[in-house]
This record gives sequence, structure tokens and C-alpha cells, in this order.
Amino acid sequence: MGQATAWRGAGLTDRGRIRTSNQDVFAILDDLGLWVVADGMGGGPGGDIASRIAVDSFAAALKKRTETLSQQSVTHALRQAIQVANEAIRATARKQRELTGMGTTLVAVYIPASSTPASSSSQATVVHVGDSRAYLFRHDTLTAMTHDHSWVEEQIRQGNLTPEHAAAHPLRHVLSRAVGSQARVEPDISCRTLQPGDRLLLCTDGLTKMLTDAEILAILLKQTGSGAAACRALVDEANRQGGEDNVTVILVSEEG
Repeated sequence: MGQATAWRGAGLTDRGRIRTSNQDVFAILDDLGLWVVADGMGGGPGGDIASRIAVDSFAAALKKRTETLSQQSVTHALRQAIQVANEAIRATARKQRELTGMGTTLVAVYIPASSTPASSSSQATVVHVGDSRAYLFRHDTLTAMTHDHSWVEEQIRQGNLTPEHAAAHPLRHVLSRAVGSQARVEPDISCRTLQPGDRLLLCTDGLTKMLTDAEILAILLKQTGSGAAACRALVDEANRQGGEDNVTVILVSEEG
């Protein structure tokens, strides 16, 4: 796989206080430079199956190409990996009719395993479908790196809803895109040059519908030590404020 990446992830998933099962799945593949979070579509059949298939097939598809990837080809490889995951979910649903319609969100960050440390300008590429999110924590600020693929987010962009109205709208969790729900899915992909001290947060909406961005930031500012402790603090606070959904977080930090 080449030189080990200078980046390491810590992650945690929790069922929450209301749900009877956990449909979130995450993967930490430090040696590959890949971290993935998926949230099976709640209320639909096989959400837990869809999220597991998505994470496993996405990671496997990307791993096959890591030896030959250049920065220019990363976007194409991530897009193809999403399509592999999409088809894997749909193939399973075709074999098991009771799973028809299953789908999942997916958000991932890829930092090539041959990347040098952040001080030498590592490149982080983020790919996502749905309303699981990626954030950049830099210089005591938290910046969203993704925009939700949801009905209310589209209404906000079109000027039909204010963010305040969207936060309480009954359709606020309806996705406009998901992996597995259509024959093809178009992910959003972006690239960011990292700086020393940066941290990347991946999470499901079980975190973001319980905590505001300001509350997430406040926790990260207090948790300056291990990534594992920060993940535990985020999950505990989401549960303390109601824990209405499964909650999953990954925090990716520069080693050392």
C-alpha cells in the first residue's frame, strides 16, 4: 500500500435512547487513508443491511485501485466506488424481494496512504450521498464540508424555507438522494488541502439533529486529547439531549 498515512481515525456508534436497533455502520481504514460512515434509511426495509453493504463494497472497490491512483483520478475512483456500492445494494434487493427499496446515506473521506503529513499539504477528498455529514475542525472553527441531500435542504436553497422552519419541518429527514434507492446515484465530491492541527469529523444525523454545530464545536474545543474521548463526548451529549436516533461519529486527526 506504500507509505503509511500520517492520519488516524477514532470512531464510535451508539443505538441511542429511542431506537431498538442500530442501522449505522462505520469503517476506519487508517492504512488505506479511508474513513466511512453510513446510515441506513430509517423506516424502510433493510436499512442495517444496506449500510453494511454500502460500507463494505465501497471500501473494497476503492482498495482495488489504491496502487494506481493519482490525485487526478481520485474523484473518478470515488464516484465509481459509490456506483459499486449502489449496485451491490440493488443486487441484494433483487434477490431478496422483502428488501426492495432499501438504501443508505454514505459519507467518506480519503487521504491517500502515500500522503505526507499535513505540514506538507495532504489532500482530503470527501464524497457523500444523503444527510450524513463531514466537517472540518480548524483553528477553533467548525466548517461544514457537505450539504445535505434532503428535501428541506433543497427548499432552503430555492428560498422556499428558512433554516429555522426547516429545523422543525415534518419532512426534514426525507432524503433526496440515497445509495441503493435508484439505478444510479450522483455523489457530491470535494477536495480540501489540510493544514497542521486539522481534524475531520464524519457523522450521521443522529448527532446533528440532537446538537447544533455550535454545540459540536464546543465539545471539540474541550476535547483536545484523544479522538476516542472526543467521539465519546459527542455521542454522550447527543444521548443526553434525547438520543432520538442512532448516532455515529468518526474523528480523523494527524498522527503525532
